[in-house]
Amino acid sequence: MINKTLIFLSLAFIFVFASCSEKPCTDDGCPEFNELEVPTPTEDIRGKLDIEQWLESPKIELVNYQPINLEYGIHKVVEQTHILPEIDTSSNKMFVQSLNNCINYLYQSIEPEHQIPNELIIAQAVIETGWGKSRFANEGNNLFGIRTWDKEEPYLLPIPWTKWPGWGVKAYSSKCESVVDYLHILNNVHAFKELREARASGINDALILANYLEKYASKPTYVELVKEIIQYNLRGVYEL
Repeated sequence: MINKTLIFLSLAFIFVFASCSEKPCTDDGCPEFNELEVPTPTEDIRGKLDIEQWLESPKIELVNYQPINLEYGIHKVVEQTHILPEIDTSSNKMFVQSLNNCINYLYQSIEPEHQIPNELIIAQAVIETGWGKSRFANEGNNLFGIRTWDKEEPYLLPIPWTKWPGWGVKAYSSKCESVVDYLHILNNVHAFKELREARASGINDALILANYLEKYASKPTYVELVKEIIQYNLRGVYEL
């Protein structure tokens, strides 16, 4: 009888411990992952840009060879002009391969000097969406945590938020459309000027360029995490 009592108490303890243990971090209700604090305008590196930051922007040509100035909202023009490739989030493998296909499709229209290494883009998308599994990725088609300060734009709010706090997570018509917006952010926002200078000097290694992403997220280990994804989860695993 005593043995049965001890077994019962042991099982009860295990159950309580498991139920109280920390749940995996997701983009819904996890401040460390999602940076729920409202950033000041000077820290606005994932959302709407000051128009002056676009004046030095080069031009790109879409597949139909219509030159488009890099300006805020360019992703909408691309989405309306092209049938963008679908990005599949059903598995890690499909996510990486279909995202890579999207990038390669876009790079038919973007000059090499304005491109970002595929590995770097995919690594950031992996981190920001948990390999494509996040709510923002699947309900809002946002692969990079890009924000909007315009309430008139489609957006999502992190759970459990219900009221507009001054910004939202931008929603897109397709996941590949969010890649377009990401590319324009890295090509124009002042926070990534050093990344562009390094690229212009001939550096095209994703592991090196990742060092210039420290301002993309407030998490101190963000750059190292990006590099680890590239080195251990992408290289030698997928053909990119």
